[in-house]
Amino acid sequence: MSLELIIGPMYAGKSSYLLSLISKYEAIGWKILTLTSALDTRYEKDAVHSHNHARHDAVAVSYLGEAVANDAYAASKLILIEESQFFEDLVPFVIRAVEAEGKHVVVVGLSGDFNRKPFGHTLELIPFCDRITKLTAFCRLCGDGTPALFTHRTSAETSVIAVGAAGSYDALCRKHYLLA
Repeated sequence: MSLELIIGPMYAGKSSYLLSLISKYEAIGWKILTLTSALDTRYEKDAVHSHNHARHDAVAVSYLGEAVANDAYAASKLILIEESQFFEDLVPFVIRAVEAEGKHVVVVGLSGDFNRKPFGHTLELIPFCDRITKLTAFCRLCGDGTPALFTHRTSAETSVIAVGAAGSYDALCRKHYLLA
């Protein structure tokens, strides 16, 4: 049993990292259940997608607790949760899966919202983690490989939850985020 947390801004490669993990665990025969949020409508519903269009089948749910009734949940050694910031029941679901059911869980989500505030309940899992990986993108405005730590919204939308793909958000370094 273990809990790994993968966080970072938009365009940091979080979904690509998750897809890489899927390949590695499938290669050693692990049964995997991948869960994603039904709120994420950028691509097809029942799959994890990276921005470069790589994909893997997933179960789209509104609440993680819905997955417990899925036969694949009981059979899975590894549970992967994509877009974790959208799940209200994230913390109790993950703690139960890891500590009561002995599963390995990898949680993937944003490190913060476009205001640099905690987004959803993802960061509440930090005290329970075996491992935390914070990925970074490259600052779109620097264009020189400067790490982008933050997600900046480019649209006028003010709601915290506004699912968007290319054009709605940028990954920016600290300097450019503060100037934006």
